Amino acid sequence: MKAVIYARFSSDNQREESIEGQLRECTAYCEKNDITIVRHYIDRAVSARTDHRPDFQRMIADSAKGSFDVIVVWKLDRFARNRYDSAHYKAMLRKHGVKVLSATENISDGPEGIILESLLEGMAEYYSAELSEKVLRGHTENALKCKFNGGTPTFGYIIDEERHYQIDPNKAPIVLEIFKRYDNGDQMRVIRDWLNGAGVVSMRGNPIDLNFVTTVLHNRRYLGEYRYRDVVTPGGIPQIVPSNLFERVQQRMERNRKAPARHKAEDDYLLTTKLICGTCGAMMVGECGTSGSNGRRYHYYRCVNSKKNKTCTAKRKSVRKVPIEDAVINAVMARVMNDSFAEFVADTVLDIQSRESTVLPALRKQLEEAEDGINNMLNAIQNGIVTDSTKKRLEELEANRKEIETAIAQEEAKQPTLSRENVIFWIHRFRNLDVTKLEERRRLVDSFINTVTVFDDYILITFNFKDGEEQISFSDLEGSDTDWARSPNSHANRTPAAGRGWVV
Repeated sequence: MKAVIYARFSSDNQREESIEGQLRECTAYCEKNDITIVRHYIDRAVSARTDHRPDFQRMIADSAKGSFDVIVVWKLDRFARNRYDSAHYKAMLRKHGVKVLSATENISDGPEGIILESLLEGMAEYYSAELSEKVLRGHTENALKCKFNGGTPTFGYIIDEERHYQIDPNKAPIVLEIFKRYDNGDQMRVIRDWLNGAGVVSMRGNPIDLNFVTTVLHNRRYLGEYRYRDVVTPGGIPQIVPSNLFERVQQRMERNRKAPARHKAEDDYLLTTKLICGTCGAMMVGECGTSGSNGRRYHYYRCVNSKKNKTCTAKRKSVRKVPIEDAVINAVMARVMNDSFAEFVADTVLDIQSRESTVLPALRKQLEEAEDGINNMLNAIQNGIVTDSTKKRLEELEANRKEIETAIAQEEAKQPTLSRENVIFWIHRFRNLDVTKLEERRRLVDSFINTVTVFDDYILITFNFKDGEEQISFSDLEGSDTDWARSPNSHANRTPAAGRGWVV
């Protein structure tokens, strides 16, 4: 009998379920039962809750070749954690005369074996569902205590050791000033430019954009209101913005929402928040002006430091809008049309997904220490040592264990779902974009562009991947043919101009 071994590593199990452990026990099982191993199929850091597993799908396809008779797994939950997927793929395998065997679960071929196998698959599915429920339950418990539930903290607040919101003395005044400026009539783009000119960045360290300003002005946390799903607690966190000011701002935003055309010209500047002055490092923002001689309107980007405090010393303080935007779109599309770039992105994504969590081992160590402490307290109580301090310490340890278990469940729930085929398919979809349309041009910029830096003689395009840069001189920029960036059907045969190579 010929067999293949299927092993899967997921970040929710890092002990005996390791790849090496699975292979060792499956090999011993085959040797004991006189089964010849012909191949290993291995998926690393991939959840069984999804069937987007490259080697798993390869194994299912290879079963039609008749090169093996059985698939040996360490446990049935390595094959699938969903009974419906399990039944589906086992039915496909049966058509090719292939069975699935568990190396560590003694399942017979009779009717009782069918019941046991169904039970084990049901337990695996229950574990997967329970994990999600445990995370939600832990978040709800935190919400009832107005505690921080993870993610990016709200701008203007810091999280203390007990996971409660506290006012950030540095950022809270900025929040209040944003509300005051908007209440006094400043437009959002003016507030954005003020924030960027002052060197303010988001909680993730990114430049301020219009979405940041909008989010701040809508956020009811600044009223002191804590919210999580159905849990709403007025006064649950410290208040930053007075109630009357907050309500005036909401009313003004509602009035402005009914007149969206006011911001159309602002939104049309594609490189807003991406364009940087290479001389002084300030943001370059979109502007337009009208010629006094012919009445023609001109659109361009200008360094904010050359407008207000006049501190920028760059020779080139502004750049025309259309040529630089078209050059950026051309640079992105040249990569998107390159098959080696798609392969590089796929390799990078898979490499990131394959890295094991560095958080889980530490959390499991903390859980082990908490459980040891609980056992020591219980032993002391059994030996007659019962005091108020003993009871208090036991309660603290049990509460700590519960928090650690919730943190472990949250970390375990972070399962990668992208396969190489998914990533390449995603890249290829960009090849069909109509780059004459603003929204599709914006998708390209948001997905692939990190920054565009304007120097006196050239621009430097930095992409959202390591070592990805392209330099374009202004002589090429001003004299380049921009029709390609406006024609959605002329990408396939386009190659970068001489001297515009890229590093990947």
